[in-house]
Amino acid sequence: MSAKKVIIISTIIIIIAAVIVFFVFLNKQKPDPVSAQCAFACQSGQKTAFCDVELTLNDKTLATCYNLSTNSQYSSYNVQACPSISCTLSAQQAAHLADQTCITGLGGAWQTPINGMCPQTKITAVIQLTPSDQSPIAGQICCR
Repeated sequence: MSAKKVIIISTIIIIIAAVIVFFVFLNKQKPDPVSAQCAFACQSGQKTAFCDVELTLNDKTLATCYNLSTNSQYSSYNVQACPSISCTLSAQQAAHLADQTCITGLGGAWQTPINGMCPQTKITAVIQLTPSDQSPIAGQICCR
């Protein structure tokens, strides 16, 4: 009688273990497809997510939702255009993005001047630079 109990108990343990393995390892939830992610970004008005964030596609290439919706080579992803979001930059935005001389070209930073000069630190001398771009906040100067 005890041998039958051992067989029954071990069979139940094996079945429970199989169910746990199935739910933990084999039944993983798959992420939303790219089209669903892009639709959510559009519907929730997330311009940055739709226009600028690059998603990794099946072949490991990167593309934004905007690229996926406007480029015919990505038509298999079924990403729809988003009429409520414009990914086109204004001339001022494009110029600002194109020219980042103070930070990237000269290694400086935009600072609020003190008495018309760059704020000084006690450790190093700070000098004012002359970049070709404009400060993001009126009145700041490029310092390094």
